[in-house]
Amino acid sequence: MQTIPLPEGPFPVATTDREQVKADVKEFGYGIVKDALTPEQVRLMRSVLSAEIEQEERAGKIKESYTDRDAVNRRLSILMDRHECFRDLVDDEMAMEMARFILGPSYLDEPYLLHALSANVTRPGSRDMGVHGDTDYILPHLDAPLFARVIWFLDDFDEEVGATRVVPKSHLFGHLPVKDGSVKYETLPALGPAGSALIYDGRLYHGTGANTSKDRERAAVIAGYIHPWMRPLANYPMLLDPAAIEGSSVLCRQLLGYGRVNIGFEQPWRYAREDVAALSIGQTRTIEEMRRQVRQDEPAQAG
Repeated sequence: MQTIPLPEGPFPVATTDREQVKADVKEFGYGIVKDALTPEQVRLMRSVLSAEIEQEERAGKIKESYTDRDAVNRRLSILMDRHECFRDLVDDEMAMEMARFILGPSYLDEPYLLHALSANVTRPGSRDMGVHGDTDYILPHLDAPLFARVIWFLDDFDEEVGATRVVPKSHLFGHLPVKDGSVKYETLPALGPAGSALIYDGRLYHGTGANTSKDRERAAVIAGYIHPWMRPLANYPMLLDPAAIEGSSVLCRQLLGYGRVNIGFEQPWRYAREDVAALSIGQTRTIEEMRRQVRQDEPAQAG
């Protein structure tokens, strides 16, 4: 078996300096924002998440996930209408700044889309997930920043509770991770106190760590952002409760797929339910404004 060793450090640590986080993401594929959530936000989200998991367990809705090696961990999907505290993460200012840094400008400056917003809770005795990249499903492989990820820490992330393990600089490998057992990638945990956020390029090799503690859980909320021409994990306007989304911002609804515009073309939602159609968003700028943005983004012609 071939072993891919860790590159030389020092490696990223949690910091409030966003420019340092961006530099870390560029060099290592990941960075850690400290104090990304307030203590009040952490307590509320952790409480709501625990209650939601308990409710789904009582209802027998918890199923083993193919992404985990056992049925110990708990995962919850589509958090946006479970509580407004999760909906507010969709268009979080810091997350938007980091997504734009990773993904770069979009055509006609149209907003990105939320790929998914979910939760992952590791419990004592759970095994490690194994190494993967979040763009592994995009075939043929495109060596480009197509996916921006934010993992919000609702508990302290340390090695004992299964902090996310990363392969630094693997976003620059130019290929998907080898998964046939012939290659072992050395990893290290991305550490930080509750309220921190792990930012990473979707090409980075990573995976949930093993929770070897006796009685501690590790909870996280995971957000992913993609280019507007890509397909989210779900058609959110068809899944979310319109009443829960009604008070959200225009940007939040655009990120959730309520925009009627793609690459400058607006398509009417003629057959959508009235309360869903009322949340949709049409053209927010003139065609000339969008063309001007494209001209500004075009690289200078040589010669």
